[in-house]
Amino acid sequence: MDYRIDYDEKDPSSIENYAKDLIGKTFAKVIADDESADSEDYSNKGDLGQLIEKHHFHYECNNDSRPDFPLAGVELKVTPFKKNTNGSYSAKERLVLTKINYMDVVNEDFENSHLWNKSRLILLIYYLYRSEVLKRYDYVIEYAQLFTPPAEDIAIIKNDYKIIVDKIKNGKAHELSESDTMYLAACTKGAKSTDRTKQPYSDIMAKPRAFSFKSSYMTYVLNKYIIPGKETYEPAFGPSDLADKSFEEALRERVQKYIGLYSQEIEEQLGIELNKDNKSYEALLVCKMLGVQSNRVEEFVKAGIITKIIVYRKQKNVNQQFRLEDFKFADIEAEAFDEDIIDEDTGEPIGWEQSELYNLIKNRKYFFLVFWEDENGTMFKGCQLWGMPDNDIEIVHEAWNRTKRIFKYGVLLKKDIQKSGKAIIQNNLPGISDNGVFHIRPHASKAYNVLKTGEIYGSGKISDSDILSTGERMTKQAYWLNRAYIDSQLDPSLVKKYEK
Repeated sequence: MDYRIDYDEKDPSSIENYAKDLIGKTFAKVIADDESADSEDYSNKGDLGQLIEKHHFHYECNNDSRPDFPLAGVELKVTPFKKNTNGSYSAKERLVLTKINYMDVVNEDFENSHLWNKSRLILLIYYLYRSEVLKRYDYVIEYAQLFTPPAEDIAIIKNDYKIIVDKIKNGKAHELSESDTMYLAACTKGAKSTDRTKQPYSDIMAKPRAFSFKSSYMTYVLNKYIIPGKETYEPAFGPSDLADKSFEEALRERVQKYIGLYSQEIEEQLGIELNKDNKSYEALLVCKMLGVQSNRVEEFVKAGIITKIIVYRKQKNVNQQFRLEDFKFADIEAEAFDEDIIDEDTGEPIGWEQSELYNLIKNRKYFFLVFWEDENGTMFKGCQLWGMPDNDIEIVHEAWNRTKRIFKYGVLLKKDIQKSGKAIIQNNLPGISDNGVFHIRPHASKAYNVLKTGEIYGSGKISDSDILSTGERMTKQAYWLNRAYIDSQLDPSLVKKYEK
């Protein structure tokens, strides 16, 4: 059937206006509104973007290097977002842009690359993901809007591109990781997790990958550009600051002059006076060092970067472990097991990728600012931008699987009588000595446990505990990274050596 196209295929604005007719419709309704659709279209497992191309814009998907609307230079992307329990909105997943051809990308500069040709002007179709919706064609389309990365983002995206391509040029495509970069990532993109492909400068086969915008960046885009009236953030750098240096280099340069100074000396240099008794003292000092007023730094939000203060105390035994986040028992019990969710494209189990813990380590980078304490005060030693390597993420993945099984079959609470005669309650969750990377332990300063017998142990209150599916209560728990593991990830110059 020939269609009268109700938009100008040469005009981005016309294409955008026509796309706005999708707002409020389910994907099933989009098919129903297409007179040429048949029953097979409702059972088709194809990409939702292809569905919009075929049944709304009435053109067939192209698989070449051109944008979907080549005459207008517009690429169409359909992507989900979700409403969080606190009422905020976030992208549900990364936005895959285009596959990486390892053989070709090493010969492309950013401005003339296949990637930039596909991502300089994107028509974003956002639909609301809801867990209770069983059929994906019943999701509702909420937004349709053109998006071009702003100049300050392009500077960082270009540097991300360079990091990825340089790694391929160095024969290390097999070592690519999403933690390498800020906004643009090289995500895995194979039919199966065991798939491998050739790379130009090494005989080692590499995982197939695609360029993607990270979910943290897409969350920022959603809240800044797509949903009106949402959050505003404070940029740390302008485009000119990043013209000839990477974001990490710019961060290091910003705080370089404070290395070797005690916190009091930094305050004097900045002309400020902070309350040292404030638990957030170091965090407030770091904001001043970076030249921002709060920790809601725009670039950090886009890249999913969390500022983390690491203090090496005078005595090693009082150094704090590295807390990721507290969790509620009911939340982890409600999370899907790996095998409960299967990727429609690859057939691989991906329940882990929907978990909160995965989001904490895969979609975050950490900006470490390191201080050493001695008899004269607390000295600033330097900084480091860090993301967890993929191999270590797999170790955490295994610990998460174990934790899920423990919560499913029941956490074992065991009374242990110490030499002093004091009774403490042990559990069988992953401990600090189990895998060298990750463990689970309480964050509450006081314990409170209630056994099946009704016995209560601990000096805390009931509010210091959470209820288990068995009806027992256990002291509230948190996800932690081992301090020794963090030490191993830091530059050796930042790690304090203690006398034995």
